[in-house]
This record gives sequence, structure tokens and C-alpha cells, in this order.
Amino acid sequence: MGLRQEKFARQIQRDLGDIFLHHKDYVAGQFVTISQVMASPDLSYIKVYLSLFNSPKRAQVMQALDLYSREIRMELAKKIRNQVKKVPELTFFEDDTLDYVQHMDEVFAAMKKNDDTDNNKQ
Repeated sequence: MGLRQEKFARQIQRDLGDIFLHHKDYVAGQFVTISQVMASPDLSYIKVYLSLFNSPKRAQVMQALDLYSREIRMELAKKIRNQVKKVPELTFFEDDTLDYVQHMDEVFAAMKKNDDTDNNKQ
């Protein structure tokens, strides 16, 4: 990604974070972290990766984002209207890397526990 894309993506990330903070209904009232934002070279498309770590309502959050995508884009337009000619299209994805890390930690802890148990038997 070029420098312009990275700067734009960081700005979008900050602005979306602010929008989600002030409009909890956009994310079904759940705590959501924007883990990554990727912009297309022409800045007209944005991929937003959301971390829903330990959220029991993942499907509801993604449905709410789909439902409110137009309103989210309008709120974003208010924030960046002087910086861009065209407000980018937003696409939201769930980022499950933290869940994967937690799962792997549990697997390694179970392996260590089994290894410690085997060593104590000998």
C-alpha cells in the first residue's frame, strides 16, 4: 500500500472509531475494535476489519453493520467531505485473529498440562 493509501486508511479508521463510539446502535451495542482498514489505490473502496473479541453477538453486529451501512457512510462523509472528492464504499469483515490466538493458547496450555502430567508419572 502506498503512503497516500496508508494515511487515508488511518484517517478512516479514526473516523469510523469515533462514529461507532457515538452511535452504539451501528454495532448492536457491542464493543468493537477496528483492527485494520485497507484502501484501494483510487481510495474509492475501503475494507474495514473488525475485531469482535469475546462478543456473544457476532452475527448481530455484522447484520447491524449491513443494516446501517448507508448511515455509517453518511456520517463518514460529514467527517471527510473536505478531504476527498468521493466518499468511499465501505465493506465490513470480521477479523477473528484474536479468537484464533486464544484458541492456540488454550491448545498449547493443554499440551503443556499433558506434558507436565506425563513427566510427573515417570
